[in-house]
Order: sequence, then C-alpha cells, then structure tokens
Amino acid sequence: MGLLEKLFGSHARVKMLKLFYLNPEQVVPPRDVARRTHTNAAVARGELRMLADICFIRRASHMVTKEPSDPKSKPKRRKISGYTLDQSFPLLGELRDLMLTIAPVSKQELTTRLRQVGRVKLVVLSGIFLKRSDSRVDMLIVGDNLKKGQLDWTLRFVESEVGKELAYAILDTNDFKYRLGMNDKFVRDVFDYPHEVIIDKIGIVR
Repeated sequence: MGLLEKLFGSHARVKMLKLFYLNPEQVVPPRDVARRTHTNAAVARGELRMLADICFIRRASHMVTKEPSDPKSKPKRRKISGYTLDQSFPLLGELRDLMLTIAPVSKQELTTRLRQVGRVKLVVLSGIFLKRSDSRVDMLIVGDNLKKGQLDWTLRFVESEVGKELAYAILDTNDFKYRLGMNDKFVRDVFDYPHEVIIDKIGIVR
C-alpha cells in the first residue's frame, strides 16, 4: 500500500490529518485525538501508530500550568504527552493544500443536522467554512427553544469533521433582530465579511 493510500484509507484518518494540520503547535494526547475526532479509542490508537510510522506526526510532550482554585496555593505544572505534527514530513505543503481544499462537511448535511436542534431561524457560515482566517466567527446560529444537549453534540460533531474548535455565536431571534436594527458591530462584522447563509427563515437574503 502506497503513502497516499495509507493517508486516505479511512474517514477517521482524514479527520486526524485535519486535526494536526489545523493545530500544528499542539501536543495532543491519544485520548484527546479520539475525543476530538469522534473516533473509537482503539481505532484512534491504530491510526496514530500508522501516521507516526510514516512521519506525519511524532511523539512529543510539553509542560502546562494549571492555576489553582485557591489563590494561596501555587500553580501546578504537569507534563502532557502525545503527538504533534512533524514539520519535516516531505509532502507537508502539498497535502495541506489538498486537505484544506476539501469541504469539511457538506452544507446539506450541516443544514439537516441544525434543523433538528430546535426552531433554528438563521445560520450563517464564515471563517473555516470559507477558508478564511479574518472572520469574527465560523458560524452564527439564530433560533429559539434550542435543544442545548443536541446542539452541543452537533457542534462537537462538526468540530471533529473540521479539525478545529469552532468560533460560533448563538442568539435568540429577538436579540438578533434588535442587534440588526441597532447596527450592532458584531452582527455588522459577520455580514460585512465573506459569509454564506444556509438557513434563513428571517428574510435576511432577499
């Protein structure tokens, strides 16, 4: 099996490629790789071994400081061990361009999932979905009586497909309309930058 076949042999592998590409400085423990890609732990370990074998990732560790809840206590430092992107991988640039050209999740699937989380009135995509880094948010969701648990699960699923944590905002319909009418800077920024509306029951798109 050739290098590209190994790289693209499974959906879990593609999600891991995106995870490491979009977070190149992070050291990610195997359990966090599994969690962030919504992958079975055993499957994740196997994929990580393969990616390490071809030198796409390498083992690494770093120290993190945890601030204590008691201000009188000293901060605690602990070592985090896991994997990080290997910057010496020979196809790094070419593969990055290819991976980031592929849509992280189809607009149709995203629309279907978001319609199941409550009375969603408006969804605007920007940022990572349009391959831009200058946007205030990746996603703006406007709706009422949203099912928090299902919405959280949907957002975590999308993050696992995208490869990074989403910057998103959730507003109820009245708040959004008030902000829109007051020419609120946040709302103005969302619509001034490149964006795509995938659900619109408010009439923003005319």
